[in-house]
Amino acid sequence: MVKFSALQSVKVTDAKALNVTKDDVIEMKILVLLKENASITTTEMSKQLSVNRRTIQRGLEVLKNKGVIERKGGKRYGYWEVYE
Repeated sequence: MVKFSALQSVKVTDAKALNVTKDDVIEMKILVLLKENASITTTEMSKQLSVNRRTIQRGLEVLKNKGVIERKGGKRYGYWEVYE
């Protein structure tokens, strides 16, 4: 049996210590979903993350403006390309 443990200096117990906002967390979760399934819809993402569809749209817009993701193709048969 192998046990793994993090170094005490690396452990962070408080998200505020990292200066991470809810929007940053949503953006990271959206990126994970897009990496798993490039053709996922905003409705499917909102159901999986249990947030409003508009929240997903705002997160996608921020990621597009940062240049992290890009939509290829149309609304129905398009997919997301992740540049990370």
